[in-house]
Amino acid sequence: MSEQSVKNVDKVNEMLPLPKLFTLGLQHVLAMYAGAVAVPLLIGASVGLTPRQLELLVAADLFTCGIATLIQAIGIGPYVGIKLPAILGCTFAAVGPLIIIGKSYGMPTAYGSIIVAALVVVLIAPIYGKVLRFFPTVVTGTVVTMIGLSLINVGINSIGGGSGAKDFGSISNLLLGTFVMIVVIFSNKFFKGFFQAISVLNGIILGTIVAAFMGKVDFSVVASAKWISLVRPLNFGIPKFNLASIIMMTFVMLTVMIESTGTYLGIGRICERKITENDIVRGLRAEGLATILGGIFNSFPYTTFNQNLGLLALSKVKSRFVVIVSGIILICLGLIPKFAALATIIPQPVIGGATTIMFAMVAVAGIQMLSSVDFDKNSNMLVVACSIGIGLGVTIVPTILDHTPQFFKSIFSSGIVSASVVAIILNAFLNHGEKNVTNIEVSSENTPQKY
Repeated sequence: MSEQSVKNVDKVNEMLPLPKLFTLGLQHVLAMYAGAVAVPLLIGASVGLTPRQLELLVAADLFTCGIATLIQAIGIGPYVGIKLPAILGCTFAAVGPLIIIGKSYGMPTAYGSIIVAALVVVLIAPIYGKVLRFFPTVVTGTVVTMIGLSLINVGINSIGGGSGAKDFGSISNLLLGTFVMIVVIFSNKFFKGFFQAISVLNGIILGTIVAAFMGKVDFSVVASAKWISLVRPLNFGIPKFNLASIIMMTFVMLTVMIESTGTYLGIGRICERKITENDIVRGLRAEGLATILGGIFNSFPYTTFNQNLGLLALSKVKSRFVVIVSGIILICLGLIPKFAALATIIPQPVIGGATTIMFAMVAVAGIQMLSSVDFDKNSNMLVVACSIGIGLGVTIVPTILDHTPQFFKSIFSSGIVSASVVAIILNAFLNHGEKNVTNIEVSSENTPQKY
């Protein structure tokens, strides 16, 4: 091993003083907190769960986020976990499909599909490592762009007050959502470092305070919540299994695998470490295992969060023990129901104002990825155009599938799934035999690294 490699490994495994570990770990938690709780809040509100059930979702999400992060950063032997400073949180890619499944079949079916799809990820991770060439930037960029675009309507719906709200689209809701957006924008413009990194959280906190003065916040859920409680598995009952829902979630998990691959490469660049095929396989196994736990403990599919890449670059601290502390903090927060209940009182317009920006930023990240694609080739232009066109079309006009078989409709009513399938098939067909069609630079070295 070269001197430079030893230096980088030491940085990744550097044990910092405990006060510094805690401060940096808490910073990572605050940076990802808004994104972490947004997923259960959006899904729960959309399928009509009660405030108490939302509290359970948020607590389970935080608790399992912590376990998932520990699995990824610490690892389980030489086969599970990338063992880099990676934080896991619920993926936005699953929001739309899980809302569809939850509304159509109920939460037990949603969790059944999550568990089976996650098991598929664990089993096919080694195969995925061998076929990365089928997921070049034109595919990954399209998928990430579609994840953001297809979810913007969820954010806008929340700004209006949420589905079924009596005051949907009221001036007060629109002003509140706009206020949150302004706070996020101003935080990014005028703050630096840590406070800039938590600009979305700033918007949520200030938005909720303003909403309280407007009479839109009910603190009774927080007052009645316990201080300490264990997160119990299968709160919504025994998982149920529906083939169409399982297939839909399997496609979603494939998009998550593609998304996570890009994040692993980003972490590798920051940590100055070459990411090997084996690293990606171990990272995906960790995400699959974490998602199985998510399905059991009433949470959702997990991915390695992009939000925390910026903090890694900003702090220049590459120690994985920082995110191990973050995982411990998340577990502790999940065991405090009163803290989880605090998240459930956030009004829908506040959540919508924050998540609309977050979803749009995901789309922008996808567009940035696509900027490196050679669009002088008509084949690449067709891949992106057809995939996004079909994905957005299904999202905007869901009734287009009303006369198709229920099985087909259940799978492809998600714009993310539809766009991903079209992108993969068209790229394989139009770019078959092309050289250098992928920008994913992954070493084929398969020997597990020792830490």
